Amino acid sequence: MLTTRTRDSCGSSECEIEPLTSERIDAADDLFGLYAQSMEQGFGDGLPVLPPTEARVRSLIAATPWLPDDVVCMLPPRNGAATVERVAVNAALAGCEPDAFPLVIAALEAITVPDFNLFALTTTTSSVFPMIVVNGPSRGRLGIDCGPGCMGGAAGRGSMTIGRAVALCLRNIGGQRVGETSRSVFGQPARATGLCFGELEEDSPWPSLAQRRGFPVDDEVVTVHGGKGTFPIADLNTDDPGELLALIAKTIAYPMGNKFLEPTAANGQIVVAINPVWAQRLASAFPDVTSAQEHMLEHGWQPIEAWPARNRAILEEKGRVDGQGRVHVNERPDQFELVVCGGHGGLHAVCLPSWGESDMQSVAAVRAGDVSVQVTPAR
Repeated sequence: MLTTRTRDSCGSSECEIEPLTSERIDAADDLFGLYAQSMEQGFGDGLPVLPPTEARVRSLIAATPWLPDDVVCMLPPRNGAATVERVAVNAALAGCEPDAFPLVIAALEAITVPDFNLFALTTTTSSVFPMIVVNGPSRGRLGIDCGPGCMGGAAGRGSMTIGRAVALCLRNIGGQRVGETSRSVFGQPARATGLCFGELEEDSPWPSLAQRRGFPVDDEVVTVHGGKGTFPIADLNTDDPGELLALIAKTIAYPMGNKFLEPTAANGQIVVAINPVWAQRLASAFPDVTSAQEHMLEHGWQPIEAWPARNRAILEEKGRVDGQGRVHVNERPDQFELVVCGGHGGLHAVCLPSWGESDMQSVAAVRAGDVSVQVTPAR
């Protein structure tokens, strides 16, 4: 958690000259040279980087109420201290603009809440990675992709740089390195570029994800989900909204998902991104999002016969099979998180499958000049 010593506790001139303590390197004269240098010296992620000059780093820090050496969190797996300055350096490498930097800070705070289980997430053999959903009034201004192509290809600066900044922090501050501290067998593209998108609140028939998680509608909220990747769903033939939602629930309860490896169905959430056309259709039958979640719980299962005999015995031993021979992917309705986003070509949805050992977390971003912030000392 951030310390209580904020920019408001010192004079403005003192804050402006607060020393930066990061190691200086002699950067190459051109961007291609810097790219090569980032790979040779190990602070790159395989993609081109931008020079984190002192001016750029200071501009990022100035967008927050914090001082350079304030500690945002400790990042596993090597327990690196993510000071505001170190986070800003990595955000500058990713091309993050100052206005978006408070969301990077909020995302790092969210992923280090204990129930997110970040140490296990960064060291597992799985491909899981923190996926970021943004709510609030800054989405359009920051280039947070909410509409067509919002999970890749829309090219919003906020989406691409916030997600990548978090990934670089995990790599360069936390020490998450494949073959060293991470045992990930396959990984996923989000482990380099990040995955950050916004909810299309304006087209949603339901309260936003942030509102359902207890935040006011005007807050800038970052919600992080330990997601296994993007799992596309498509349908052309189902007109009835109840049948469509039941089919979605059945589809995302696929037998080889991590959720069925867990001893209980009570862990983790499954995020389902619903396009606006489907959302309106579903809301005609389920005007309350809770009723939609309950319908998904009712249909989100597979018959025990879907597994081979040996697997059936294991699921029985874990108590995962109910009296009707059904194996439910989730235990509670609120474990199905519906997020409205994407284009209006109403044929598609995307599931962000759960790793099963991580609970979603939400944190509101804090900007410079916010005098109402309350923080917990870290030093």
